[in-house]
Amino acid sequence: MGRYIIRRLLITIPIIIAVVILVFTLLYFTPGDPAVMILGNSATTEELDAYREYLGIDQPYIVQLGNYLYQLFIKLDLGESWVYRTNITTELANRMPYTATICVFSVLVGALIGIPLGVTAAVNQDGIADKIVLVLSSVLTCIPNFCIALFLIVVFALNLGWLPAYGTSEGIRSYILPCVSIMIGGFSGIARQMRSSMLEVIRSDYVTSARAQGFSRNSVYFRHALPNALIPIITILGTQFAAGLGGTLILETIFSIPGLGLYVQGSISKRDTPAVLGCVVFLSILFCLIMLGIDLVYALVDPRIRAQYEESGKRHHRRHGRKERAEA
Repeated sequence: MGRYIIRRLLITIPIIIAVVILVFTLLYFTPGDPAVMILGNSATTEELDAYREYLGIDQPYIVQLGNYLYQLFIKLDLGESWVYRTNITTELANRMPYTATICVFSVLVGALIGIPLGVTAAVNQDGIADKIVLVLSSVLTCIPNFCIALFLIVVFALNLGWLPAYGTSEGIRSYILPCVSIMIGGFSGIARQMRSSMLEVIRSDYVTSARAQGFSRNSVYFRHALPNALIPIITILGTQFAAGLGGTLILETIFSIPGLGLYVQGSISKRDTPAVLGCVVFLSILFCLIMLGIDLVYALVDPRIRAQYEESGKRHHRRHGRKERAEA
C-alpha cells in the first residue's frame, strides 16, 4: 500500500507541471498588459517599462516560464501577487476555509438526502416513489448551480428576507444559500447513482439466495445489499467535492464570499498571473489528493481491492528476494 501511495504522489508531479505550463501559456498570450491594468492608463511610458522590468514580464516567454517553474518546483514558492502585493500562500490559507466550508457541508448534506432517496427509489422500482425521484433528479441535474443561486437569492433574500444575499457577516446563515445552491445539483446526482447501484446489487445472486433462504426483505436490503451498493458512491462524493471547488469559485462571486472564488476572479480580470497560477497549482494538488483518498477508502471498504494491493506487495517482495539471492 505504501508503494502505491508513493507512486501515485509521484505521478501528480508531471500532471501539475503540465497544468502550470498550459495555464501560464494561456495567460501569457491573452491580450492585455498587466502593467497597464495595475498602474492605470495615466502611467507614463517610462513608468510602464520600469514596472514591466520589475515584474519580469519584459522577458521572452520561455524565460518567464523557466523562471516560474524554477521558483515553484525548486524553491517551492508560489510567489507574491502583483495586484494585492501579498504572499499567495498566505492568501490561499486565509481564503480556503470559506471555500472548504461550502464544499464540505454541501456534499455531506447532499449525501444525507440523496442516498436515502436513491435507496427508496430502488426498493420501490417502477413505483410512485421511484418515478418521483427520477423526474426530480433529472430536472435538478440539468439546472446550472448559478441559476439555482440566483433563484434562491430572489426568493429567500430579496422577497422573503429570511437569509442574507451576500457576505459572511451573519455567520452560518450566510452559508445556507451557497451550500443549497451546490447541494441541489449534488444530491440529485447521488440519488440517481445510488438507485442504479442498489438495483444492481439487489439483482445479484447472493441477494436472491438470501431471499430464498427466508431472510426478511429489510434484512437483505439494508444489512447485505446497502453496504455493497454504497461503494460506488465513494467515487461520486469525492468527485463532487473536487468539482464543488470549481463550482464554488463561481458561487463565491455571486454571494460575495471572500474565498478562493473572489480571489481567482479578481486575479484573472487584472492579469495577476502569479495569483492565478498559485490557485491552479493549489487546486490541482488538492484534486490529486482527493482522488488518492478515494482509492484508499475503496481499499478499506472493499476487501477485494485490499487483497489486490496486498498481493501486489507480496509479488514485489518475492521479486526483490529472488534478485538478492541471484546477486549473492
